[in-house]
Amino acid sequence: MTQTIQLEAEFFFQQGLRQLQAEKFEAAISSLDNALKCKPDYTDALSQRGFALGNLGRHEEAIASFENALAIQPDASWVWFNRGIALGKLGRYYEALNSFDRAIEFNPDASAAWHNRGITLVDWGQYEKAVKSFDRTLQLRPDAYWAWYNRGNALSSLGKYLEALNSFDRAIEFKPDSANAWHNRGIALSDWGNYEKAISSFERTIEIKPDYYKAWFNKSVALGKLGRYVEAIACCDRALELKPDYPTAWYNKACYSAKVSQIEIAIASLEQAISLSPEKYRHLAKHDSDFDNIRASKPFEALILAESD
Repeated sequence: MTQTIQLEAEFFFQQGLRQLQAEKFEAAISSLDNALKCKPDYTDALSQRGFALGNLGRHEEAIASFENALAIQPDASWVWFNRGIALGKLGRYYEALNSFDRAIEFNPDASAAWHNRGITLVDWGQYEKAVKSFDRTLQLRPDAYWAWYNRGNALSSLGKYLEALNSFDRAIEFKPDSANAWHNRGIALSDWGNYEKAISSFERTIEIKPDYYKAWFNKSVALGKLGRYVEAIACCDRALELKPDYPTAWYNKACYSAKVSQIEIAIASLEQAISLSPEKYRHLAKHDSDFDNIRASKPFEALILAESD
């Protein structure tokens, strides 16, 4: 390769990197393609091209680009890593794990590879193995709040709520304004039956991110568990202001309204839930004891007995 062609390849590559940083992914692919026309075995250009394709949701093409890079440089840990991410996006978890394992084989201290390996295991439902992967991440990066957070999620899925809370607390220690960590801490507390503490966690979430509609909704669930139905209705209303097409919030509002004998509101809310998900919420309402005190009302009977949309 002549020096002129080498310089031209480098020019297009650097241009592609700038476009990637600016999130101009189509333009970046074009520039990287030009770099590869000059230098077909340009591993970094193939890798960055795959990264750009992945950001456009073109994961199959991204995998092909990564594999072309690996055919040239089989020990490229970062390429195996990015290939694993693309495979995970496609739900090809076994292949994704193999790719992360190859990334780790060539770079055992790659904390991001260990972390994404854990994410893949969570997505695959293998929570015990995921925790071990996050533990390895944290040996390498003790301050990685995202790993503490995802470790907490995996532990919650295993019903290990105390350990999950400790993990969320460590995530919050390193990132106090992590709305997701506060929220999922609240979920763990709620699942554990500690509803008062869960409410406090959801309130902290909302302080950080007032438009976090799931936090408003989950706060309503915890309030409902404590029999604080009027407050629960108000939280459902706030969740529905933020996300009007949230059928579960409409349904729970109907339940809480029925509990406090707000029959018209209960019927109207249930009607909204059923309009958004007819089969699910008509069936649930038919057997839900929350509606026992309005079950005999004609509007309720009409909703439940109506044909599914």
